[in-house]
Amino acid sequence: MASSDNIIYRAGVDYESRPMVILCACNLPDPSKVDYDTILRVVLAQLEQFVENDYTVVMFSGGAVYRPGWGWLFKAYRSLNRRYKKNLKALYIVHPSTWPRLILGTMNAVISPKFGAKVHYIDNLSHLARVVPLNQINIPPAVYQHNLKFEDTITLPDNQQDHAHRVFGAPLERLMGPNGEKGLPKFIQDCIRNLIENGLYVEGLFRRSPSSAMLKQVRAAYDRGNPVNLTEYDIHISAVLLKLFLRELPEPIFPVDLYSLLQQQKRGEDQKTVVEFIRSEVVTKVKHNNLILMMEVFRLLKLVADRHESNLMTPHNLAVVMSPNMVRHEDVMQEIALSTVGHRDKDAPVDGALTLGTVVKVMIEHYDDVF
Repeated sequence: MASSDNIIYRAGVDYESRPMVILCACNLPDPSKVDYDTILRVVLAQLEQFVENDYTVVMFSGGAVYRPGWGWLFKAYRSLNRRYKKNLKALYIVHPSTWPRLILGTMNAVISPKFGAKVHYIDNLSHLARVVPLNQINIPPAVYQHNLKFEDTITLPDNQQDHAHRVFGAPLERLMGPNGEKGLPKFIQDCIRNLIENGLYVEGLFRRSPSSAMLKQVRAAYDRGNPVNLTEYDIHISAVLLKLFLRELPEPIFPVDLYSLLQQQKRGEDQKTVVEFIRSEVVTKVKHNNLILMMEVFRLLKLVADRHESNLMTPHNLAVVMSPNMVRHEDVMQEIALSTVGHRDKDAPVDGALTLGTVVKVMIEHYDDVF
């Protein structure tokens, strides 16, 4: 049976400080396999927590695969005694199709015409943001996907666009505090945790691309401050979001003044010399917040590389896809050159100056020695 936490759950509060209860039709299970009377008991038990005081319900209708029958719906409606209906101040039906409109219209006309005044039909998530605080709701992936049929971008009201929750493009000092006292941003923790728990053996991790439309939705959700459960999405979304975060930092994770220092070091040096150079000359010049972030990102990359026989992502392959997100240069050709990764064979001599791409590869290979 689908988890009841996915069907009904508590969000934050609405604009009048009333608790919000979220119902997700997209998470309803196959009625031929699950007893819907059990689901009804679970829903009523959850609502019991709120019915003694005013509350608001948001029902996501879009994206539903299974729909309960009319008989069950009338039974469910009749199960809502006066306490449930009296203190329910608003029921917002998001992405209403003919199905919920017809059912609710029939029920309101036959059973409780007064209840109909509390029902509001919401066409898209931008519309929903005007009536409840959208950033307090964990919106299911199926709802984001369904919403794309009506709008490409979710637009918040002017009074909510303060960018206080913005993650991408925000300086680490704001996200972590001047001295890292806030710790890693929750977004980074979410990505790394999901990748470690669910992605280490996935072929092409950090190399393959997810759905661009869904990537955009999840990114925007983080920037709005929405709760996000990354485990509900394609694992490649977490990987690409992490790359985008690094790419869009106002200052690159490796300081720009390192670039000239790298020119003095030869790629053909033996590995021990290069590791010592990175530890003494590169890592020591990285800002405190950047270093905290760097240690966690490279710890993840080392875990991925250690499983390269399954995921096909060797230290070289990871460096190739990660380095461009860690380099920043006003000259595009210089940026490409800096991102270049040395020879695939770590023992083979390579002429020329050390590149940041090769540094990234060596840091993955020798994580324990570098940090």
